[in-house]
Amino acid sequence: MRRLVLTLQLTIIGLDQTGVSFGLALGSVKDKLVRIGHDPAQKRNNKIETLGAFDKIHFRMNEAVRDADIILLSLPADQVEATLKELAEDVKIGAIVIDTSRTILAASQWAAQYLPSGVHFISMIPTINGLYLRDGAHDAKKAHDDLFANCEMVIATTTETHADAMKMASEITIITGAHACLTDVYEADGLFARIDMMPKLASAAVLLATLDQPGWSDARKLASKAFAQTTDTIQLFNELVNPSAELVNNRENVIRALDGLTSALATLREQVAADDSKRLDAILLDLKEGQAEWSDLRATGNWEKSDRDELEKPVGMLKRMFGDPSKLQKK
Repeated sequence: MRRLVLTLQLTIIGLDQTGVSFGLALGSVKDKLVRIGHDPAQKRNNKIETLGAFDKIHFRMNEAVRDADIILLSLPADQVEATLKELAEDVKIGAIVIDTSRTILAASQWAAQYLPSGVHFISMIPTINGLYLRDGAHDAKKAHDDLFANCEMVIATTTETHADAMKMASEITIITGAHACLTDVYEADGLFARIDMMPKLASAAVLLATLDQPGWSDARKLASKAFAQTTDTIQLFNELVNPSAELVNNRENVIRALDGLTSALATLREQVAADDSKRLDAILLDLKEGQAEWSDLRATGNWEKSDRDELEKPVGMLKRMFGDPSKLQKK
């Protein structure tokens, strides 16, 4: 009697650097996992087929999601709600929807509003391998199968998160070489307001204080490396239509982060105004040392094991099909 070979279909919506890198990273189990890709921007779909990250590209979202067991969203924050609403018409019951955006609490609320009962939702936010952290490109051409290797994968849950969704997120995390960091949606929103949104807003503030201000026509010709590197961060608002989406959907945490930034700037202003070079030197030297230490650790990923919030690795669909994901070797 012929044995039936069971496979799962994973559909990735959003074929940017993150989405394509997930496709590449999951190539180690491509004999058991059918990888489908789709991007709302049709031109991007045409460019992805030759990268080897997907077994098939669908140009229509309904075709991409209707047979999917797992749907992973890699989209700008201003596209998440509309996409959840649209895919709800075609997603099958029992499917797991994973969102990688940093509109975490808001995304869980949209999922509860739009997705049918029996479709499970979870947020899983990757961090980037330190080797690529300062790589300025975010398009599919800069995708890597080890983009998430030895990094933290934030798995953010609510009290309504289904166990199957948690297991699936955990197993995908292990296969990609990342470390699962389990938290709730509220803590995750607060965390990313400080470490992601605040730096982008600091970049915006520098530009507000300089761009098109008196003297800019001359200053722009002389702007330094510090100015260039600081203001480049504004481009990390990757939403084309509504770049404020992450901010307005995480308003309270963003305001707290801005208050912290304002307080820090006030401290520096006080020391400059007081002409206290000794105190300023101490602050700046301490900050330089702290930043260098963080940068080295972030590049290698060699954090203390006790610092990791390890997620228990329960037996789920992928493990039953592939064996222990931690023992898989990338091909």
